[in-house]
Amino acid sequence: MLAVLTGLLLTIMAYCLASWLFARSAYFPLLNPVLVATTLIILSLQLLNIEYSSYLLGAHYLSLLLGPATVGLAVPIAMHSRTIKKKLRPILLALVVSSLVAVCTSVGLAWLMGADRNILVGLSVKAATMPIALELARSLDGAIALTAAFVFFTGILGATIGPFIFKWMNIQHDDVRGLAMGVTSHVIGTATEFKHSQEAGSYASLGMSLNGIFTAIVIPVLYFLFF
Repeated sequence: MLAVLTGLLLTIMAYCLASWLFARSAYFPLLNPVLVATTLIILSLQLLNIEYSSYLLGAHYLSLLLGPATVGLAVPIAMHSRTIKKKLRPILLALVVSSLVAVCTSVGLAWLMGADRNILVGLSVKAATMPIALELARSLDGAIALTAAFVFFTGILGATIGPFIFKWMNIQHDDVRGLAMGVTSHVIGTATEFKHSQEAGSYASLGMSLNGIFTAIVIPVLYFLFF
């Protein structure tokens, strides 16, 4: 019971502190709450000499909310459904092109460098949300832990450097930046975009959802064709 409470409280306290720091910094991208909270948890486990297995006894219950939370992102999509319908064709075209380019470049480079199958499977699904990516990795006999790491770092990387890229390229349209962040950085990037605006978050939710569906359909087909 103590281990369960420790895992729960440590995770909640770390994320609350990280969210406070993020808000105090005027949402500075490098202080992304997920990145900061993860760092705080790792340091706490090391300093307090807590085994990860003991921590997971409590934190595991929070991970069960990941699926429902992802499904709940359909609400902001519905709120902007009229404008989304008007832009559906360019949205779908951008989704297909960006998803295929991301998969082909990352997997192709890893294959040329002699990466094994577990790495290739993990890289192929890294832009999908965690629940979808893990189920795909499991069905393709990939390494679950490795896939989870790829998905996590993909989201963190996009959420931290994405805003700098938008600023550098002078991308000011909320629909463009939201869709780009959702497709490339799934739920972590989507949460970041909601800090920017409701519209950007809605398009990020759409991009994340459509990319998850596209990945779940296309990756198994490509896997059985080439592997």
